Amino acid sequence: MEETRNESPYSNGKDWISSLPDEIIHRIMSSNYIRDVVQTCVLSKRWIHIRKSVPCLSIKRSSFPLRREHDQRFIHFVDMVFILRNKSDIQRFAIIRYRYAIGEDIVMKNVYRWIVQAVKRNVKEMSLKISQGHPEALEIPHQLVNCKSLVHLEMQVNFGFKCTDAMLPKSMDLPRLKVLWIHGVSIPNEELSKRIFSSFPVLEKLFVYHCDIPNLTVNSLSLENFVYKRLPGSTDNVIKLTTPNLKYFQCMSCVTQLYSLENCSLLFEVNFKLDLKERVLGENTEAYCNFLSHEEMVYAKHMTKFLREACMVRNMWLSYGLLEVLSEAPDLLLDSEPPCLFNMLSFWMKMRFTRGCLWAITYLLKISPRVQSILLYSKQSNLVDVGDDWDAGLSSQRMLSRLTDVSFYNVEGCDAKLKLLSFLLKHAKVLSNVRLSFRASTCSPDGVRKMELFLEKKSN
Repeated sequence: MEETRNESPYSNGKDWISSLPDEIIHRIMSSNYIRDVVQTCVLSKRWIHIRKSVPCLSIKRSSFPLRREHDQRFIHFVDMVFILRNKSDIQRFAIIRYRYAIGEDIVMKNVYRWIVQAVKRNVKEMSLKISQGHPEALEIPHQLVNCKSLVHLEMQVNFGFKCTDAMLPKSMDLPRLKVLWIHGVSIPNEELSKRIFSSFPVLEKLFVYHCDIPNLTVNSLSLENFVYKRLPGSTDNVIKLTTPNLKYFQCMSCVTQLYSLENCSLLFEVNFKLDLKERVLGENTEAYCNFLSHEEMVYAKHMTKFLREACMVRNMWLSYGLLEVLSEAPDLLLDSEPPCLFNMLSFWMKMRFTRGCLWAITYLLKISPRVQSILLYSKQSNLVDVGDDWDAGLSSQRMLSRLTDVSFYNVEGCDAKLKLLSFLLKHAKVLSNVRLSFRASTCSPDGVRKMELFLEKKSN
């Protein structure tokens, strides 16, 4: 006789859900928005009381109908969550509020109250993702930027592609904040920028996305990770970092971006993706050449300065934009004191096989005496002849003496790729691994012929 199995949570008369430990139930509840948490209380009578101490409160306006007449219902619901809650601390508090209608926003008037309530409960992590429906300034509560318990703060307050001015109190003190993530915030002057980032004495990670900060100045003894992403077409600005313990620096910006690294001797990894100032120009070879000629190579000098300041970096991820800019630096080979990347171990470069890119790659290898691995990703096919003198003045006796690993992705068999590979094979005496990953277009009859010719030349 086949055994039947009772799937009910009340098997044998016992409520298995209610018998779960509080920590497990809290974890289940914390992974949901607060309205869903309230609704799950029908599963067990015990859950009605446990939800009053759930450590993570995630509030989302879209959990209710979005029509304006439901705003009061949403406000009342959140108010009752705080009223019925016991005196336990809040681990994480999150608000997601997107509003694109014009007019009075009664929800935002209450968001400030809820933030203050979370601060009073010793909140450790806070996430604010707010769109006001207008680009007016957003007032940041005094209690938030002086919260003694806050460890992690995420704040997205932009209006579309426009940044929102942040109205900050005169005094700011977040003594335990380790992670700060800001998006769409406008900070109008350098002094305010200095004052803000000096208010976080133990800050370890800073993420700045699409903000309007003309002079981003960070002086921090504790900062280890800095990520900066900037909208194309936004105002040119300057990044000034005095961060002796910085280890990781990622930047996605325009070639017009200026950098100043002071006392960043522990910098371990750099990830640079630089594009044109305006996307409408197109990310192609001709656009870069035209852009650079008009800018009189000033940005190439800025890149050279950055290489000097990042001399202790071990790993670099570089975009085509940076390589093309660097190739235009005047008299770089004639410099009596050229930059030297003493500790560089690996390069990852997204590139196009132009004469300028090949020159820049080889120059970077020349000033990196300890490099061991190179990964090259071809972003765009370019079959134009780069000439036989593209590497003039770049060879040296002990160049690439430690290079052991080379990888090419999206190989098509163009002559420029063969010339670069031949250069590497000639100088890298201990090279042991060469990987070639071919572009899908090489499967065509014409592509196959090109690859056969490429491999034939390579074997010779």
